[in-house]
Amino acid sequence: MDVLRFAVLGLATGAIYGLLSQGLVVIYRGSGVLNFAHGAMALVGAYTYYELTVGQGWSTVVAAVAAVLLCGAVGALVHVVVLRPLRRAAALSRVIATLGLVLVIQSSAFLLFGHNSLVVPSLFPVDPVELGGLSIGADRLSIILVCLVVSGGLAAVYRFTSFGRVTAAVAEHETTAASLGHSPDLVASTNWAVGSALAGLAGVLISPLILLEPVALVLLVIPAMASGLFGQFRSFPAALVAALVLGVAQSEIQRFVSAPGWATAVPFLAVIAVLVVRGRSLPLRSFVLERLPAVGNGRPPWLWVALFGLALCLVSLFADPDWATAITTTAAMAVICLSVVVITGYAGQLSLAQFVLAGIGALVAAHVSPHVPFLVALGVGAVVTAVFGGIVGLPALRTRGVTLAVVSLGLASAVAAVVLNNAALNGSTSAASGLVIESVDVFGLDLDPIVHPERYAVLAVLVLLLLSLAVANLRRGVTGRQLLAVRSNERAAASLGINVAYTKTYAFVLASGIAAVGGILLAFMLPTVTVGDFDVFTCLLVVAVTVVGGVGNIPGAYIGALLTAGGVVSQLLSGLTAINDYLPLVGGLVLVLNLVVSPDGLFEFNRRLLAEKLPRPVRRGAGRVASLSEETGEPIRVEPWPLQVSGVSVSFGGVRAVRDVSLEVRPGEVHGLIGPNGAGKTTLIDAVTGFVRSQGEVTLGGRVVTGWSPRSRARAGLARSFQSLELFTDLDIAENLAVAEDTSRRFRGVTDLFRPGQVRLGPAASAALRHLQLDQLIGRKPSEISFGQRKAVAIARSIARMPSVLLLDEPAAGLDDREAADLALLIRELADLWGIGVLLVEHKVDMIMAISDRVTVLQNGAVLAAGTPEEVAGNPAIIDAYLGTATPVAATVERVEP
Repeated sequence: MDVLRFAVLGLATGAIYGLLSQGLVVIYRGSGVLNFAHGAMALVGAYTYYELTVGQGWSTVVAAVAAVLLCGAVGALVHVVVLRPLRRAAALSRVIATLGLVLVIQSSAFLLFGHNSLVVPSLFPVDPVELGGLSIGADRLSIILVCLVVSGGLAAVYRFTSFGRVTAAVAEHETTAASLGHSPDLVASTNWAVGSALAGLAGVLISPLILLEPVALVLLVIPAMASGLFGQFRSFPAALVAALVLGVAQSEIQRFVSAPGWATAVPFLAVIAVLVVRGRSLPLRSFVLERLPAVGNGRPPWLWVALFGLALCLVSLFADPDWATAITTTAAMAVICLSVVVITGYAGQLSLAQFVLAGIGALVAAHVSPHVPFLVALGVGAVVTAVFGGIVGLPALRTRGVTLAVVSLGLASAVAAVVLNNAALNGSTSAASGLVIESVDVFGLDLDPIVHPERYAVLAVLVLLLLSLAVANLRRGVTGRQLLAVRSNERAAASLGINVAYTKTYAFVLASGIAAVGGILLAFMLPTVTVGDFDVFTCLLVVAVTVVGGVGNIPGAYIGALLTAGGVVSQLLSGLTAINDYLPLVGGLVLVLNLVVSPDGLFEFNRRLLAEKLPRPVRRGAGRVASLSEETGEPIRVEPWPLQVSGVSVSFGGVRAVRDVSLEVRPGEVHGLIGPNGAGKTTLIDAVTGFVRSQGEVTLGGRVVTGWSPRSRARAGLARSFQSLELFTDLDIAENLAVAEDTSRRFRGVTDLFRPGQVRLGPAASAALRHLQLDQLIGRKPSEISFGQRKAVAIARSIARMPSVLLLDEPAAGLDDREAADLALLIRELADLWGIGVLLVEHKVDMIMAISDRVTVLQNGAVLAAGTPEEVAGNPAIIDAYLGTATPVAATVERVEP
């Protein structure tokens, strides 16, 4: 009987999750935004309902309706004021904007209603109802009924009404929908209003079941997102079923499992496991001109850094106890924010678990502290947390973007519940209510934070400076370039031989170790370590404030730490009431404003302002950043390995995109591949380079590479370009080519932290730059050179690894006739002078016929004809199907002799 009773109770909880997840689905379908502030919107509804019923004496029904309508209006306003200006920003920026809204709403609730829990009257009768021998509260049954009715209504509206069809059309292709007379902004605003109203309704319904306080309601977004993600934020029924199952599972585990935290953790872990196994990332809507926040170059002004560090240490050493404690807090939080710079700024992985990982480090260090010196405890805590962070980062190998953000937030919630809040581990059952640690002592010098807070502050500052220098070195090293390449484009990185899985895992490991150091410094400020203070909500706060400061720059971590409670700013404004509640509010407002005005952060914004106002410094030569090989700039002959494609087929579902295609690319020849749009040309390149699964056989130089990863094929001598270039925009030209040449060495990820070295391009990259007349551009970013030059850089990067075979996918797209002629000449030279076998996909038929040795024609995924350019141009079947002329195309580019 208990099983049934708790199942029904769990259905009521799941119904609340269901309403929230339905709101998330509505907002995502209408605007393409994953709203992390959805739980905060439930908070608005709950507190409005409380104020109107308890404070103003309104009836529960009228108050509930008013609260829901207010949430709808706030949701529409949020879209118009915050999200609409960010519609062309990166998905990461839009997600972080919603984190800013969380800070604003929660801080406002603390300021208006205080920190005490509040009792809220129920909207429905609470009298028990007998159902088959079960006594269940009528309010629980009413919540389940409301959820089912609302979910059914939403599914019907979005499937059968014109509004639903218009929303689907806008979600599918915004520009096309706008050309048909539909307003994407109106559709998005309406859906934001509906989704936010659903969140408000959930807040009204759940607040009588729990004591009303801001943190719990804000974190309701975690189970709601887990449920919505199960249905890819598109299916109302799937999200509802997942939410109900989640609620029932939590209720049953709460009843029958005595171990603390598992009721929270197990259902989330199950949903995350399904998502990871399924291996799908959230299908984010494509926005034009998406960009990630700018990244610094990792070259700090050493003199100013030394002076700044010395001044900071002197201030800390002579500060009074209150100021010393504030400096320590800010330094420790800056270290944790620095971990966000590594994982999000450099690697582009949105992890929302960094503060909880900092708590893991503090927990481990506190347990070993009585047995080892402080520095050893610090190292053990960092290493164990780094390993743990690598495990937390495993989902990043199969998920990415905001999907990874949801997964990491769920994992953080699970870890906090099972580990950090476990009384058997955190020492909360003892009289000291925490883990008692030894006094901090370094090389015989007493640094006890209670007795000598100024000394401990100097230690925290020194650790921050050392880690900052290590992260700066990382940016300049091989590993940093690979991190930025993966952040920019995983496919392009893999095509250059980068181990994407290893690179992502490294970022999680390093960032987790850094976060652990910050957590240890923070926790060891008191004689007893209370790891329960490392909560999930602060995980959101840490990411938000780092983005405010500038997530791609090390000083951004410093600026972000100033916005956290208990630090230097709190001490400076200590005379103000509730300053620690105001700081998150200010941080949230600044975050939202900053994303709209300057998405790169306050540091980058002010740096650019100073650069505009100060006299332009004399530009130093690019050799300071990179150096070319001193060897001759003449082309280098590559290994003469032929590419053989035999019976390759590719299917997507029931559609065969490529059907039994066979061709050969010989060393030193250009093999043209033509066909109408949809013929399967790009898909064939993807199959040959390992980016899609295929049937058939691919051999390179006699080695069968079928089944090899794109990285392995690239290292074997198979290079490719992409239609959209896919240069790494955060790296300059020299660094783009260095990524292709960089080789992985043992312990490179460690040595780069101390000795990154300079960019030195090898003979192949140097020869390519000189031959293509790009050697004067090596210090510039791709955005600073012409489109034609970017095309040349993409080819130079592809041949920097000296591939035996180069597959070019529409390299002349977007070029004028002169630029196309120059490119054709270059491609011919790659074959004749370098000995590279080139497979050229191009829509410019005259260019193909002019420079190709052989040509293959695809139609509907199959080979229509193959032969010399003259044979193909004179083939009647090809004339009718593709060329549309009986006159062979004359060569317009002379062959370059080697």
